[in-house]
Amino acid sequence: MELKNIRQKLSGHEAELIRPKNTVIASVLVPLVERDGEMHVLFEKRESHIPQGGEICFPGGHAEGSETPAEAAVRETSEELMMPIENIELLAPLHILPGRGIKEVHSFVGILHDYAGGADPAEVERVFTLPLSELLETPPKIYKGRLQVQPGDDFPFDAIPGGRNYPFAYATRKFYFYDSPCGAIWGLTAEMLYNFLELLKNNE
Repeated sequence: MELKNIRQKLSGHEAELIRPKNTVIASVLVPLVERDGEMHVLFEKRESHIPQGGEICFPGGHAEGSETPAEAAVRETSEELMMPIENIELLAPLHILPGRGIKEVHSFVGILHDYAGGADPAEVERVFTLPLSELLETPPKIYKGRLQVQPGDDFPFDAIPGGRNYPFAYATRKFYFYDSPCGAIWGLTAEMLYNFLELLKNNE
């Protein structure tokens, strides 16, 4: 291939995100509700019999069909909290985080208008809220973990310098923990909460 052809093919090309094949798109809503004139963040405690049962999370789930991430976040919130879609006001997109395996998690923030306190008992054990002002003033506890490459049994170590002693890189990940009346808020939920709170602080 000649240089002029390479230039032509690359003309106007911008950096693009390469996703693994069959990436699963999931969406989560950080829900805000007003309680006695003060904004609160709403959390769910997952039913014990579903995956990651007993953990604290925000409403959300996988996008279906041709849904956009925003549409999926609103629909999942409507289903899990048993409230009309029209009562969920989407304020803004927040962040895109890597989930487990080939999952990509989009987070949004929104307001629940006239929320009556309901929840789908098949998925949600209970719902509770924490004042936004308290969350903004309470830093999380932070712990570090290591994400490291673990080659499979059929990995061709003989094809790389150092073989089995090759110094594979690792990534350090921060794990955020917030206290709540229903247990620890941690994992991806705490990371989304932390990023949302930092966004509010930095835009003051």
